[in-house]
Amino acid sequence: MLQILILWSATALLCSGASLERRGPQFGGGGHGGGQGGGNGEGSGGSSSCPSIWTQIASDLRSDFAGCNDLARSSIRFAFHDAAGYSVKNPTYAPASGGADGSLLLNDEEISRPANNPLKQNYRDKYLLGKYNQYKSNGISAADLVQFAGSVGTRSLQRRPNCEDAAPAGLLPNAFGPGSDADTLLALWADKGISPRELAALMGAHSTSRSFTEEANGIPAGGPQDSTPGVWDVTYYREAQEPSNPPGVYRFNSDVNLANASATGPSFTQFGRNQGLWANEFSAAMAKLSVAGIPASTVAGFVDCTSLIF
Repeated sequence: MLQILILWSATALLCSGASLERRGPQFGGGGHGGGQGGGNGEGSGGSSSCPSIWTQIASDLRSDFAGCNDLARSSIRFAFHDAAGYSVKNPTYAPASGGADGSLLLNDEEISRPANNPLKQNYRDKYLLGKYNQYKSNGISAADLVQFAGSVGTRSLQRRPNCEDAAPAGLLPNAFGPGSDADTLLALWADKGISPRELAALMGAHSTSRSFTEEANGIPAGGPQDSTPGVWDVTYYREAQEPSNPPGVYRFNSDVNLANASATGPSFTQFGRNQGLWANEFSAAMAKLSVAGIPASTVAGFVDCTSLIF
């Protein structure tokens, strides 16, 4: 089961070239991702005694993700997709009602869906499944490993139980076509407990994203969503609001729609002007998403392993 808590990973720090120092909000406390919470998982984390095996895992990840490489970028997206399977409309079932439960790593049907399949080829099969098999005999859960690997400046709570059942389908946003309009996206994320401001912050993960599934919509395999895909920065926000695609940038219609919507557009503008503001709010929003659907009583038993990341 998921058993640790970390400031969500070394990956974004490696992508930004920042020094390895502790940053971002603490996970305890009010509003952003983790005060005393109810049934949506927003409880405060527990013990500070992190199992020693995570020291070795953290060292492996820092080495393997150096230089903001494709593994580093994929780890962020993978953690995001595993957690985003939660919705208040899902049936309630252990451990996370479709949220961050490791099912994206463990379930072949879920990872093979069109939105996830590039992660299967380029990250899950190529890297993370082997890493999980290497360490699972030490009591490491798939759910923990997914969030630990993807953690970027937010606490990742570990002691999450695994779930080998696929999360419900249709809960990831569409980049183009039906479902890519702002109103549909805002409603989809509201069902995950994510506000418009938090959604705008989460979209900043596209700072380092490259698309491998939208050739039919004119994006070549590996096409980036901003002009600095090797840097964890706020260029994405500025370019999402430009009148047309910058050279070499392949924007999603969903991103452009959110960038210009009244509910999220002002946040895009603010984040594009202030990287520190965005970094803190992304950390908080990702922390909140990473425990969505997990009962607060379970979150209270998670162990804090943040210190291993920085």
